[in-house]
Amino acid sequence: MAKDGTNRGGARPGAGRPRKGDRYAHVEFTPNQVHELLESPHVAYISRKSVSFTKTFKEMVWQRYLDGIKPKDIFIDAGLRVETLGMSRINSFIKTLRNQKERGLSFTEGNEPHLEDAVVHTPFPKIPRRANNSRRPVMNEKQLADLVNLVAYMSQEIEFLKKIILAGTEGK
Repeated sequence: MAKDGTNRGGARPGAGRPRKGDRYAHVEFTPNQVHELLESPHVAYISRKSVSFTKTFKEMVWQRYLDGIKPKDIFIDAGLRVETLGMSRINSFIKTLRNQKERGLSFTEGNEPHLEDAVVHTPFPKIPRRANNSRRPVMNEKQLADLVNLVAYMSQEIEFLKKIILAGTEGK
């Protein structure tokens, strides 16, 4: 116990600190907010907790986002209230659009699934996995001798190729 009489927990990070609720849970829409969002031409579908946008709106948002406009300003310019949607929904929407573009998928209307034959390419390289350096491969004497012979043979081949290349350039 601490000097002030409270139990603050042990040495692990966050010990004794009250657990925060689910910070990323979306708040349910009120009936008035649902009605307000249904009037927007950009909304394809809405439920109590989620909202889906039209394909044209997604393409417009993505283009303006690439032009450097803040997501909040994009939604305000489109006539949608940021207070109704909340910044977590807006940021999640932008993140979803970015993920779709990185995977090479096109935008769809509402929550329609992507076509199975969509061309998926990754323009961003994957992060390489770290090699497991804890154990070295175990080789017996025969395998080591084979590797030594292979290296010697390849060295001879390289020297032979060098001689051929040099012989071809001497006459010029």
